[in-house]
This record gives sequence, structure tokens and C-alpha cells, in this order.
Amino acid sequence: MTLANAFRGIWHHEPMKEKLVDAFRELNAYYPFGEGWKAVRSTIYFDYIKRQDEENFQPLPEALAMLANELEPRDLVPTIMTYVLSSGDYWALDADFHKDHDNYGDAEKRLQARALQLGENFAASGHELDDLGSKLFSRDWMPYRAAFGRGLARGAHDVHAGWRKLVAHMVQQTGDKSNFIVFGGFIEETNAVDIVLAQELLDQCAQQPELRNVLVLLHPQGIFTEADLSRCETLLDDPATYLGTFGPILWRDDYAHLPVHRLLALAQRLLTKPNGDDVVLDALDMRLHNKDDAVDTLGAELRLVGLRAAIQRLRKNDTYRGGRGDHAMDTVVGAALRFAGNEAEKLEWLDTIFDVIDESYGYVHAFEKVIQTTVALLPKVFLDRVFEGTEKQRNRRLMFMSHGGMDSPPLAEVDIQVLIDWCGARSNSSVWPFVAAAIRVWSSEEDLAEVTLSESAVRLLEASTNPEAVLDAYAERVSPSSWAGSMASAMQPRAAAIAVLVTHKNAAISAAAKSISEKIANRIERERLREQEEDERREQRFE
Repeated sequence: MTLANAFRGIWHHEPMKEKLVDAFRELNAYYPFGEGWKAVRSTIYFDYIKRQDEENFQPLPEALAMLANELEPRDLVPTIMTYVLSSGDYWALDADFHKDHDNYGDAEKRLQARALQLGENFAASGHELDDLGSKLFSRDWMPYRAAFGRGLARGAHDVHAGWRKLVAHMVQQTGDKSNFIVFGGFIEETNAVDIVLAQELLDQCAQQPELRNVLVLLHPQGIFTEADLSRCETLLDDPATYLGTFGPILWRDDYAHLPVHRLLALAQRLLTKPNGDDVVLDALDMRLHNKDDAVDTLGAELRLVGLRAAIQRLRKNDTYRGGRGDHAMDTVVGAALRFAGNEAEKLEWLDTIFDVIDESYGYVHAFEKVIQTTVALLPKVFLDRVFEGTEKQRNRRLMFMSHGGMDSPPLAEVDIQVLIDWCGARSNSSVWPFVAAAIRVWSSEEDLAEVTLSESAVRLLEASTNPEAVLDAYAERVSPSSWAGSMASAMQPRAAAIAVLVTHKNAAISAAAKSISEKIANRIERERLREQEEDERREQRFE
């Protein structure tokens, strides 16, 4: 395999060509070298056939053409190992692809048909499945095993006997056994001629330890019935069942004909299982993929299930899924909050967010997107909650607003006029600086050389009844979160953006800008002195 992968690169070294040909011939004489044949075919395509119209085109060397002919597998088992049970560029094996190159769709159809025919030929031959080894169930990417399984069923003189042999072969294999799609192909072909027998085979899969885990995937596509769903649901009580296989039932078109109440019952049951909330969120995320946000794709009942799944997921307050988990929650919760209904669950969702904020002492390092979406869709309710509760809770929530560990400020996606109206309706002027600490202050977070106050920051400042406190909140953000070189120099453009306000027509803002600018200038000067002292200590250590 290593030599096959390196073939194309080595082939271009003229002194190595003859040795390379000899090595491939020797390996092929010892055992059919299918991987080598694929490597030769790929080289012929990329370096000769595909370059026929180029000026520096070189004709196909006779030695390479002869090698391809010699390595081509001709016996049944080696051919199956090459076309069905190996990885790599399968399209290179399609002879017609070389004639009509770049037509991958037609090549794919021909290779699927070839795998089906090989399965049929194998079933009718005197070979045993042991001749194919364990690769029939390997986790490696081998896309034609389903077609091969269809061929095994089509070519079987006795389908029952063929099925028993396939199961027995799977059971006796050791090591990696994680892909059982060959069984799905076998069942699909059986179903085409004998639906009752196919159902019998699926019932047997439900009793087979290895196959029950992937039972959903083994059903023929497009004809999944309520009886099939019931068969699969019996496995949900088995802790070993992989719940991920149930997710597609909630979103793929293949299952869209199932009654909504059955889909809802499945989703609700998944929520009772460990990590079932992840399965539901991922499934509903896929159901919403590329859909118009203005259209209620889920409907009230699935939106309710989505909210419950998100509440469960957030209560775990763990980060092991990273960005993918946040994305799914963001999509589903966004859909749930945009439409009326499920008001109690919406409030419970907000309660859960604030429980996490309180428990995390105001620092939330995950689920940033879904929290920002929630704030953007329910800004007034969210802000009301920030200033409710005990003094300890308020302090932690205000800490979250200003220093909560999120990459973007919590209120960054909220319309600034909504925030201005909310602050203006409060009797407590201290709300202005807290809101100021949670919006996007700078016009650019990346280009430190050209920085101005954002339009939102200016509008909030001009509407504020407490401009000095608002500017003070902006000043807290003068230090960038990332920079290169001197921190003092990185702070300077932001300081200048605030200093511009000294000439503002509003006397209160002008006076506040002057006062805050002096404080910032002192901070920058102290930072420069610290940097100088650090440089001097570094030079002394070097000496």
C-alpha cells in the first residue's frame, strides 16, 4: 500500500522507472496487486490522458501501459478486493472514465453496477466469504459494499442460506467490525422480490448484537413504514444502542411520510436517553438546513421538542462538542424563539441560561452563538433578567455582560435603538454603562491601525443620561484582546477614537471625553513604562 501511494511521485524520476516496474511485477506475482493497479491507472489518467490538450503533452509510455495491463485483476476474488474492498480513487478503475474523463456521475453508476455484478458472481461461485476476509465490515471508506450486498442476494440460489453465511462470516471476524452496509444492500435486494422475507431478515437483525446497533440504516431506502419504526424503537431500551442512527428519521425525506405524532414520540423518547438531546438537536438542525427563517419549518410541536432538548443540553454546561453543538442549538433555538407559542418553555430556556451564568460566576465559555441569538430575539426580557435576582446573582450577570469570556459582546447583535429605548425606560441611570459594556464598541476589531467608535456606540453615548459612565465602559475595552508587539501602541488608536469626542457638540459628552481621555493616556503611559522596564530586564538577562 505504501509503495502504491508513492508510485506517481516516484514514476517521474527517470532512473527509478525500470526498478519501479520490476517491483510492481514482483509484488503482483506474489499476490494480485490491486492497489498497485489503481495507482498505475491513476498516474495514466492524471499525467497522460488528462494532459492530451496541453502543449507539453507526453505520449503514454509503453512500459506503463503494459504494467497496467499486467496488474489488472482477472480472477474473481482479486477483482472484488480491488473494486469493492479497497480504498482510494475508485473512478480510476472505470475504463470508460478514461475515455470520457471528468464525467464522475456516469463513472459512479458504472462502478456501482460492476460491484453489484461482482456480488452476484461471487454468490454463484464456489467461493466462501472467508476468501474476502474482514474487509467486508471494515470502517474504511469503501462505497460499493451496499451494491455488492445487493449482488450477493441477487445471485444466491437460496437467499436464507446466503443470509446465514453472511451473518456467520460477520460473527467469526475479529478486530474492526463497524460497517455493516453490505447487510443493508442484501436486504434491499431481497425486499425488491420478497417483502415478507426482507421483513424477516430485519427482525433477525434486531436480535443480532452487532446489527441491532445499526438497524435503522439497514432498512431499504424510501419505504420505511410505521412497523419498521416500531421494530427500531424496541432497541431504545438497550443502553448499547447507538442513538445517532435514529436522528435521520427526524429530518430525512425518506421518513417524511411517517405520521407527525410518531416522529414527535420518537424525539420525546430520545430526550429520555443519555445524550439523546444531542441527537434531537442535530436532527432538527438538519431539518432546518437551508430553510427560510421566516417560515415555520418545524411547527409548534417540534419547536417545543427542540427547546426541551436545548434546555437539557445547556444544563449539562459542558463543552466537549465544541462549535458543532453550539451551531445546532443556535439554529434550533432561533427557530423556536422566532414564532409564537411555547411561552413557558421560552422562559424556562432563559432561566437555564441565567442558571449557567450564575453557576459559572459570570464566565460562560461555550454556547456563545445560541446565547447571542437568544439575546437578539428576546433583548428586553433578557436585560430585565440581568437586573433581577439577589445581589450576588446581579453581580455575576453584570460580570457576564462585560467580561463573560465570549468572543463577541452579548448585545452585539441587538438593534441599538431597542437598547436605547430599554435604557430610557429605566429609572436607574446605571443601566447605561452596563449596556455600553456589552455592545460592539469599535468599528474594527482586527485592524488596530484604523479604529473609530462604532455607530452603535456613538448612538448609545448620545442618547445616554450618563455619558461619562458610558465612555468609562468604552475605555475598559481600549486594551485589545490580541495584539502584536507593544500593548501601549495597540491601545493608542482606540484611545484616539475616544479623544475625538472632545470636540463633540454636546458639552456633557465633550467634558466626559476629556476626562476619560486623560485617564486612558495615564494608563498607556504606565503600560509604556512597564514595557520599558521589562525590555531592560530582558537585556540584562541576555548580557
